[in-house]
Amino acid sequence: MFIAGFDIGTTNLDLYVLDLEKAVIAERRSAPNPKLFMSDPLAYCQDVNLIVQNIQDMLASVKEPLSSICVTGQQHSILYVDGQGRPCSPLYTWLDQCGVESFKGTTPQKLLAEKTGVFLNAGYGFLTHYAMRLLKRIPPEARAWCGINEYVTGMLLGQGFTKTDSSFLASYGGFDPVILRFNKDFAVYANGDTEEKTPFSWPRLALPFSIAGTRPDGIPVAHPVGDNQASFYGLVARPGEECLISIGTSGQLSVFAESAECPPGMELRPFLGLGYILVGAAISSGKSYEVLERFFADIVTRYAKEKGIPLSGDVSFFDTMKAAALEQGSNGLLVDTTFNGTRQDGAKRGSINGISLNNFTMGSLTAATVSGIVRELAAFRSGLEARFGSIKRIITAGSAVKNPLFRRELENQFSAEICPGSGLGAALGSALIGAVSAGLIKQSDVCNIILALRKKT
Repeated sequence: MFIAGFDIGTTNLDLYVLDLEKAVIAERRSAPNPKLFMSDPLAYCQDVNLIVQNIQDMLASVKEPLSSICVTGQQHSILYVDGQGRPCSPLYTWLDQCGVESFKGTTPQKLLAEKTGVFLNAGYGFLTHYAMRLLKRIPPEARAWCGINEYVTGMLLGQGFTKTDSSFLASYGGFDPVILRFNKDFAVYANGDTEEKTPFSWPRLALPFSIAGTRPDGIPVAHPVGDNQASFYGLVARPGEECLISIGTSGQLSVFAESAECPPGMELRPFLGLGYILVGAAISSGKSYEVLERFFADIVTRYAKEKGIPLSGDVSFFDTMKAAALEQGSNGLLVDTTFNGTRQDGAKRGSINGISLNNFTMGSLTAATVSGIVRELAAFRSGLEARFGSIKRIITAGSAVKNPLFRRELENQFSAEICPGSGLGAALGSALIGAVSAGLIKQSDVCNIILALRKKT
């Protein structure tokens, strides 16, 4: 049997086809998911139609007969659809900052918190929607909003979205992960138009491991699941002994919990009806490292242009940065990598400290930036001392942890075995969730499949 998992990431779109019998990846596809150019510097949007077209093209190219499909991807993001379910806006991603835009001497984020008592981090779906209302940016033909994952799942089935997993509902904000309900007063105020009295619809709750529908070709499609939950499900074989650290565009430290007790500064997220995930989330992480690389590239490009030195193709300094950092180390330099704020404070910005006459170099700046990225995640351990006593392994995921600089810092800052995941992350998890939802495998089979994939990676 072959099962498919899509991951609609912030940087890339990925498709993995898993051979269940051999526990190997039979096929994989990937396509970039670029940022749309917007005149608003606080906007971070993506092209819904381009995402859909790439998903359709990848699926059409699969050679193996599929037995199930499941979609995962970025959380918090929303898009608007008209009365026929067609997209009428770009995708406003979790990196969009319209919620903290200046509005009549305050911000939509502060106004929503004052009116409802619910504080939402910038990028959360309900805050984005509320800000769009205040700023009068909602398309006039819009009748509903949903996440990109719900929209793509409906597209795969040839029908409109109706339900989604609790992981996505929680990512919109104002949702109680314990009783699995929205705060009623909050949802009414945040969603209903106070001037025109026109409410918008949004997805409702689906049961964990349930099928959204069957495609005309007979392939069952599961309800979509958030990328954090899908990554944890597909990479963590023994939740009581393993912690997941993912460093891609953003960064997350995720720990399984049976109870709903959550330390301050962390998020309590529902986990497929199996318990909860305690999540410490950093907004920038890999994006901060990318910004540093662009800084070095900009210097060289400008110098080459001034001196008339020809450059072939796009200049990349990642390998040079890595070599210099391994040679020099941070050398006392300290970098705060909250370049795009934090979940709690979207206006916060990073800094560089400890600059001396001999440490402001490419190598030291690179090493200190990596150290700052990992340090931001390690700080979440302060509320998890007791739980971390039983953590034996740190499972790593995301593109950044392939870099030895990140692996070295993880080893320095965490007293646990660092174990690379299968390299598949959320796409693998979504494929396994789809297989369980379709009744192709049992929950008890998942651990062995994960361990088999680890050995082969």
